Amino acid sequence: MTWNYLYRSAATDYEHLRICVGQAWLVIGGLQQVQKNQTIALVVIIVIAIGAVGAYVYFRPPVYEQTLIMGTTDSVESSLDMAQSYDYFGWEIITALSSGLVEIEPGSQAGANDIMPALALSWTRTVDGKTWDFVLRQGVKYEDGRIFNATDVKYSFDRNCNLTGDGLAEGDGPQVSMEYSAIINSVEVTGVYGVRFNLKISFAPFLQLLSCAASYIVDRVHAPKNHVVSYVEGDARASHPCGLGPYVLANWTRIGGEDSEMRLEKNPDYWGAAAGLPKNDNVTIRMYATSNALATAMTTGEIDIAYRQISALQVQTFKSDPDVRVWQGIGAQIQYLCFQQRIYPFNITDVRRAITASLNMTHLCGSVFLGTADPLYSMIPVGMAYHKDSFKIYGEANWTYTQTLLAALGYNSTNKLVVDFYYESSGHYPESANQALVYQADLQASGVITVVLHGLEWAAFRLARNAGTMPVFVYGWYPDFIDPDNYEFLPFAPWLNLGYNSTYPATGVQQYNYWIGGRSAATEAGRLGNYTALQDLQASVCSVVPLWQSSTVAVTGLNVHGVIMDITVNWRHWLVYLGATATTGP
Repeated sequence: MTWNYLYRSAATDYEHLRICVGQAWLVIGGLQQVQKNQTIALVVIIVIAIGAVGAYVYFRPPVYEQTLIMGTTDSVESSLDMAQSYDYFGWEIITALSSGLVEIEPGSQAGANDIMPALALSWTRTVDGKTWDFVLRQGVKYEDGRIFNATDVKYSFDRNCNLTGDGLAEGDGPQVSMEYSAIINSVEVTGVYGVRFNLKISFAPFLQLLSCAASYIVDRVHAPKNHVVSYVEGDARASHPCGLGPYVLANWTRIGGEDSEMRLEKNPDYWGAAAGLPKNDNVTIRMYATSNALATAMTTGEIDIAYRQISALQVQTFKSDPDVRVWQGIGAQIQYLCFQQRIYPFNITDVRRAITASLNMTHLCGSVFLGTADPLYSMIPVGMAYHKDSFKIYGEANWTYTQTLLAALGYNSTNKLVVDFYYESSGHYPESANQALVYQADLQASGVITVVLHGLEWAAFRLARNAGTMPVFVYGWYPDFIDPDNYEFLPFAPWLNLGYNSTYPATGVQQYNYWIGGRSAATEAGRLGNYTALQDLQASVCSVVPLWQSSTVAVTGLNVHGVIMDITVNWRHWLVYLGATATTGP
């Protein structure tokens, strides 16, 4: 936009102050109304032509201070300390306030070639994959001017993972749950800007692990080794141990123990500043109690961005609203069907195949999720490296195949297979009861299956899972870090209690070997080969059955740009900015 104006008349869109100096007019143009979240600093250069009948007024292009206002129903679950935080929103804020050694390239599949330098500029590993050396970025500053170096990396992992026995190992924290101590043996300083990780095992997705918020670097001045840093009312800086990120936390307000508002301000010392990051100056995050309140705030223009959680019906409504943009991309949340093979007849492969063939995930995603989820045909999500649609071999609602398989086992329209089908009923998973009704309808449409539904609230559901008393049940997963390893381990997850391990049952041995092969392979070809074989085997025996994969949805004003929806499901505040009004969708 060009801000050079020639005064023509008072009948314009601007207010004007005329100052008569002799026969000269000094004209100062009033400020055009600007958006609620932009501040304009104008330098006015006034040229007075004595004896003239008017004057030219020139405005230098404006300098914008961009403040984005985001609305969400999320809240920090425990703290913003990497040693404890294990929730989506906590990690969202940690990645805005801190940095890791590496990052995943926005919009990528998070494969080996999609890792970007962050606090580390380069890295190498030994042939056996157990030793990783990193060369760190120089000249990076903490808020107090202290220079980041290798000591900060070692301190962060020693503290958060308790690698040296004098740090933290929070039972509810990510490092314990994700078994960092089973992967990392030690971290050593090899130079001022050199650091080495000595691993206990060959772990191919180590860089992907380092890219998640649990691996981000602390500011040791604010991160004591003997306790977790928690919220301190009225003192945002004392409320977290983060540093080196694109923002600093300027305000964190809680009311009655619940988050009310946060304010992120641009970090002038951010190592990515030379690349123009962050692309905005400030982000204000407002918390809403319900999706309806969030949707209303978006509709009325109270916020620029609505992200987590807007209902599927609200998304449909927004898609027909010409005054907003709806951004929809791949999500990382999945749900899958589990069989307790200790219970007859679900130890029979053809029974599991028959149930799988009767499912109609297109029906489910359309009727229950209204297009905000997609059918999934692999335990590795769409959009992630090594994904293969192996379960497509069954088709959808393939009732003829179901009847054929079950007929060989003595089941038919007069002697139906009875399936006790369990689901979580207290809202831990989305639309669980409605999902269950669709599963019941699809299976019973085969004519040879009867489904008895059992809804249990989350605590009772977990107890039944632990006891191994649910023959067939639906479970969900949201990844810790973005790699197939963090999905393909699920049949062996001890908390699922499916009985799969490295020795039982027969296909469990094969699946385990492929899983270990995929996570330890030294080459991309090795990982691809193992994960392809594993997906095909899982589809063949239906050990666990993928159901659906969520979409990620945000609603914004027409002038919001830079939103990237990818398999990481990371909300990158630092890439989002206000710009020209869009005339088309994202």
